[in-house]
Amino acid sequence: MKILLLTLLFVLSSCSYQDKEKHSYPIEKIFYSSKNIFGFENIFGENLYTQDDVEIFGVLHFPDNYDPSRKYPLVIASHGSYNWRSHHLKYLEQIRLADFIVFAMHPFDSRNVKSTVGNQINVTSETVIYDMAMSLNLLWEDPRIDNQKIYAAGWSLGGTATLFNAWLPLQKELNKPGVSFAGYLMWYPGCLALPDLDLWDQDLLQIYIGEDDNWTPAEPCVDLVKKINLEGGNASIELYPNSFHSFDGPMPLRLIPDAYSWANCKLKLNSESKKVYDPNNKLLDFSDPQLRRQAYESCATKGEVMAGASPEYKNAAFEHLALLLPKLN
Repeated sequence: MKILLLTLLFVLSSCSYQDKEKHSYPIEKIFYSSKNIFGFENIFGENLYTQDDVEIFGVLHFPDNYDPSRKYPLVIASHGSYNWRSHHLKYLEQIRLADFIVFAMHPFDSRNVKSTVGNQINVTSETVIYDMAMSLNLLWEDPRIDNQKIYAAGWSLGGTATLFNAWLPLQKELNKPGVSFAGYLMWYPGCLALPDLDLWDQDLLQIYIGEDDNWTPAEPCVDLVKKINLEGGNASIELYPNSFHSFDGPMPLRLIPDAYSWANCKLKLNSESKKVYDPNNKLLDFSDPQLRRQAYESCATKGEVMAGASPEYKNAAFEHLALLLPKLN
C-alpha cells in the first residue's frame, strides 16, 4: 500500500529525543525531507530549489488503546522559540487523551538548535512554515490518519507557522492537490509581516493570546480575525486581559532581556513578490542572514519583552481547548 509520496525513513523509537521521557503508549519517530529557508519569497517557485535541503524528524504520539484498524484525527504541532516546554507538552497530552494522534514536529532538535530567542536566524519562521507544510504532505495518505481531520497547532514561532499555513497562496504552492488542514490552533502567534492579500482558509482558526503581549503583539491578531470573518471565514480569538507572552507557561512573569519585541514593527508581505517589506524602509532584505538581522533591528527592540504565567488566565486556554476538541474529533 502506498502510504507516503515522499521519500521517508520510519524509525520506531522509545522517544530518544530531548529528555528521553518514557511513554506508556505507542510512539513512532519519522525522518523526512525539508529545507532551511531564508526569505519568504524563497518558499515559492524555482527559488525553493536554491534553499538547502535538510533531514528533519517528528514523533507520532498515539492515543491510549490505539486501534490500528481505524483512522484517527491528527494534530500536527510545533513549539516556540525555546523549543518544547512543559506547558506545550501538557496540551499535546490533552489532545492525545482526546483520542487524537499527535505529530510533534522537532524543527530545532533536527537542526541541533536549542533556541532562537534573541537570534531568530538560526531557524527562521519561513523554515518552520515549510516544515509544517511538509509534515502535512507527509501524513496525508497515512492509512492511520483521517485526513479530513488534520489540524495544525503551534505556540509562538510554531503559532506563526500554523497561521501562514492557513494562507491560501502558500497552500497552493506547497501542498499536494486537495491537501489542506481542517483547522488551525495558535497560542500567541506572530501576526506579523502579514500578506497584503487577505486570502485565508475558511476553516476554523483559533488564537489564544494575552492582551498585553509585547513579544508577538495581540492587536494585529485581533485585526486579522476581524478581516477573516468579514470574508466569510471562521476565526476566533481568546484575548486575556493583563496577560503577556506565555501566559499559560510554567514560569512567573519576568523580563526576557534577549527577546525581540515586535510591537513597533509594521512589516508586510508583498503578495506578488512574496517578499517581506517595511513600507517606510524599502531597502530591508530578509533573504540574507546578516542583512536580515539589520532588518529585524530596524523596528524590533530588545530589553522590553515580558513573558510568563498569568495568575488569573494560566489555565484558560487549556480549559477552552477541552471544550473545543470534541467538536474537532
